[in-house]
Amino acid sequence: MAFLIPIAEFGTYLMFSILVGHVALQFVPETNKPKIYIAKPFLLLSTLGIIIFTLGPIVQTISYFQNGIGFALAAKSVLLDFQVGKSWIFIGFMATFLWITLLLNGSKYIQAFWLLLMILAVGYSSHVASLSFWAGLFSHSTHFLMVTLWTGIIINVAWFSKDQSNWSKFLRWFTPFASICFIIIILSGIYLMLFVVEPKDYVKSWVLPYGQMLLFKHISIIPVVIFAFINSVLARKSLNHSSFNPRPWIRGESVVLLIVFYFTAVMGTLSPPHEVEFTVKSEGASKWAEWVLGKNIISTLNINLFPTFQSVLLILLSILFLILILVSFKRAKSAVAVIFGVGFVITLYIGLMFALSI
Repeated sequence: MAFLIPIAEFGTYLMFSILVGHVALQFVPETNKPKIYIAKPFLLLSTLGIIIFTLGPIVQTISYFQNGIGFALAAKSVLLDFQVGKSWIFIGFMATFLWITLLLNGSKYIQAFWLLLMILAVGYSSHVASLSFWAGLFSHSTHFLMVTLWTGIIINVAWFSKDQSNWSKFLRWFTPFASICFIIIILSGIYLMLFVVEPKDYVKSWVLPYGQMLLFKHISIIPVVIFAFINSVLARKSLNHSSFNPRPWIRGESVVLLIVFYFTAVMGTLSPPHEVEFTVKSEGASKWAEWVLGKNIISTLNINLFPTFQSVLLILLSILFLILILVSFKRAKSAVAVIFGVGFVITLYIGLMFALSI
């Protein structure tokens, strides 16, 4: 059952992104975007998918309590008393209204309204909102909205566009829009992280499962930036060549973004390490981190970064992978560029882990 929860979290991000991107693009004039077609049944299934996938945290919380108080009482308590349960009930109602609006070809403003309320409900159920309600609600909702806007538009254009028409006009407005989204995502992400991991404990948190996923997430954002540079700058210059097809490259960016989604989804199922040293002593370090380092980790008091020959070599190799992504653009091989992006994430991760001194 445990492995299904990250899949549900990933599905939540994906379904929200598809719907937010679809609704957002309705506000863009037809002359400023490629022709995009998404079948109505697919949109309706995506809406139902949100109801199903957002059940993940509910199931996880109920399973945690059911051994002590029984399934029925645990389910009732989680749904009626916990923020995550109240949020799911609210999302279920709003998703139903959105489903009806989509079915009846309702106003794009009404569609946006239901989605905005659902995003606020996601913020309401977040861990940060349980620590500081208004600050957590606003920051998490803003972060989630910006992520789904940016990623949703990319997914819609990458996988549902029917031609390359108006691509130059699309990039003209989407490039600054994506830049603003990215800046807000980074700022809100840092703010959210401060609720969970203190800056002085960031490196130490890498020995915990949550810290491992946090590191993977941060590393995987770098190839996203490289793909964004390709699609916003290099692709625009290549549009003058009739043989150039920009869609494979924006699809490549969407795939790398989905990798970030996966790390975020797994991270959302793990216990945040508010006190890293205490968490290591009470719950133990990540088995994967111990395997990579070849050591049993029982304390984080002496953990720091100390570059070694192997770690420096791997970090340099990861930089080479980034360069190869740009070289792949010259060779018009978007799939190979995605592989290089994955190679960058793996090599930089191992390089940083080898640089840990315990």
